[in-house]
Amino acid sequence: MAEANIDDVLNALGFGRMQLIIFFSCATQQMYVANEQFGLGLVSVAASCDFAIDDHRMAWLISAVFVAQVCSSHYMGYKSDEIGRRKLLVISSALSMIASFISSLMPDFWSFLVMRFIVGCFLTGPGMALVTYMSEFTKVALRPTVVNFISYSVGVSMIYMPLMAMWLFPLKFEAKIWEGYNFTSWRVLILINLLPGVLSWIAFLIMPESPKYLLSINQPAKALEVLEMCCRYNKGKDVTLKSLGFESVSQPRLRGDSVTQHKFLLARMWYETVPLFQGIYLNYMLLILVILYIFFATGFGLTVWVPRIVNMEHTVEEELILCDLVEVAEAAEEAANNTLSESKCTISRTLLLGSIFNGCSCLGMSILISLLLLCLRRKVILLLFTIFAVLAGFLLNFIITPVVLLSLFIFLSVPPLCSLRLTITVLIDVIPTHMRSKAVALAMMFGRIGVLTASLFVGYTLKWNCFVTFNSFVLALLICCVLITRLPSEKDIVRLSNK
Repeated sequence: MAEANIDDVLNALGFGRMQLIIFFSCATQQMYVANEQFGLGLVSVAASCDFAIDDHRMAWLISAVFVAQVCSSHYMGYKSDEIGRRKLLVISSALSMIASFISSLMPDFWSFLVMRFIVGCFLTGPGMALVTYMSEFTKVALRPTVVNFISYSVGVSMIYMPLMAMWLFPLKFEAKIWEGYNFTSWRVLILINLLPGVLSWIAFLIMPESPKYLLSINQPAKALEVLEMCCRYNKGKDVTLKSLGFESVSQPRLRGDSVTQHKFLLARMWYETVPLFQGIYLNYMLLILVILYIFFATGFGLTVWVPRIVNMEHTVEEELILCDLVEVAEAAEEAANNTLSESKCTISRTLLLGSIFNGCSCLGMSILISLLLLCLRRKVILLLFTIFAVLAGFLLNFIITPVVLLSLFIFLSVPPLCSLRLTITVLIDVIPTHMRSKAVALAMMFGRIGVLTASLFVGYTLKWNCFVTFNSFVLALLICCVLITRLPSEKDIVRLSNK
């Protein structure tokens, strides 16, 4: 009997109990990754008295985390293609959680900064590998939908963290360990943020390796064992692959015998990465790198402003357009800092409620993508979301009604954030298994560079000309609309994946 295409086998097995277990593991791991990324802001404010964190040190802290992710991202993608998705998930997730736990014990700012940098280095592993791992157990038709379901965890995390902070911080927990060192509420919050990661890590320990990865390293027998396991979980103990008509499996575009054996790591990484920017993959890689750069910059760069705008509208009574609101609110904040002696170590309830509102918006937008996937192609959804964000950003120049202004800002920042995973699924479908993790890692690396660029851009231009600041993001998204139209169609993806 001829070898069956592994995608045909996954179609026959469907989305059953095995995929649900893997989905739960990946979704909880994604929640942990989001906790580490978004929770640092809450932790830093609460720790500001212990560590004397001012705006300057806050910038150092946030930048260090993203620089760490940029530095380690490509290496993590390379290792995932070398040692396997599950193995990288287990190792990098464990190291990330250990480093995060140690960071909660640090006695001063600089040691805390170093440990958060180390957390950032390891965090890119699970952040990238969980998407690849889940997609390689999912049949092609369901892949965009399932990967988008995983992104629900980002919205849940953005709700979970401020809720935990609202419960924990008023308790004023403080345990004196020794003179000058107390284990306080913000340290407990770091530990609470680890809980989803611990759950998913335990689940990954008993999960099998990706069968597509096993085929890519020329281990078809082990890949068949994994698929037999999936068959038993999904179809019952009495059903085997043979009974379904499958005796052996393979996949198109295998690695072949061209594995680089160079003795230097950087040289091996270079030679393994070069094929991504050659031939038919060059155009798609460049398109998606630029799109994700803009989506990350707009999504992460502006989403953090949603709670701040909620707080601004709560403190400024006048109805103003966005830039005037920012100017008046910052002037009022500076005056308050000069006249009041209130502690900056507490987070206002308004800001926490704004963060929860932000998380609900992100979750709602991800649910909307799932509904649209029932009737529209992902390329069309990406284009519609980006056009919608452009229109919302343009209207921010004129709207003064507080509720409408806040809604428009959400429609500018949240759709790009929620479109990240959907964009990455295009890359997953286009790139062969043996290069897939490197491609996803590079895409996320460029995205994080976009976040750093956006942060610097906002910091340097906001006080100079607010209109230039926010309208630059609108212009970037307009360019993104043009690039999205150049992405491959579903027919092109099917044709390419079967070569």
